[in-house]
Amino acid sequence: MKRLLLLPLLALLLGACEKDPEPRSLAGDPGTAKYRIIFRATWSAATHPQAYPAGAHFSRLIGAAHGTAMDGAEVLFRPDHLASPGLKDMAERGNNTILRTELLAHQGAGLPVREIFENNLAYIDSPGQFVDTVQVDGQHPLVSAVTMIAPSPDWFVALHEQSLLDERGQWLPALTVVARAYDAGTDSGPDFDSPDQPTTPARPVAPIVGAPLAPGGTSTPLGTFYLERIQ
Repeated sequence: MKRLLLLPLLALLLGACEKDPEPRSLAGDPGTAKYRIIFRATWSAATHPQAYPAGAHFSRLIGAAHGTAMDGAEVLFRPDHLASPGLKDMAERGNNTILRTELLAHQGAGLPVREIFENNLAYIDSPGQFVDTVQVDGQHPLVSAVTMIAPSPDWFVALHEQSLLDERGQWLPALTVVARAYDAGTDSGPDFDSPDQPTTPARPVAPIVGAPLAPGGTSTPLGTFYLERIQ
């Protein structure tokens, strides 16, 4: 009789174990979060004595909170892919009009773009900074942003698909990311003030690894992105 009573009890215990919920920090939607994003432009004659042209600045910054597109499509850009018309215009002229239209089209087409942000100044002094806020959620935990290095042929710095989730799937309290410099692959000018030299055919977007910003393949950062959770 004792054996018969133990079997149902064992089954009950096993069933209870199977239904134990996952720890809150390891499962479920993290909800929404609001971050302050600060682009700190540190490019100066002191940091880059051989690569700081007259009138050095950054263009109006534009970015988005987004998720990962299932087909691998880029939101703002993707290294090793060709620049979109909007990215080309931003990198060469500092004009965000086409890029903003592309982001809005992504939203309309169902690509995972939650929110677009853009500073209201015509340009960002360097040294200087830009401050804004951005909201993210479990489906859109990534933040990307771009701004032209000006003057330049087609160079820009970016925050590229930075996740704000930690390894447990929870929102990070804060993080700092180096603003990496890229070549849009659309103009072959070798220096800051080079005349237009359209690259034909265009080359894929790639990190800058040569002079004047990265002589010998090494470079001093032009700035940083600081993201701090405020809600």
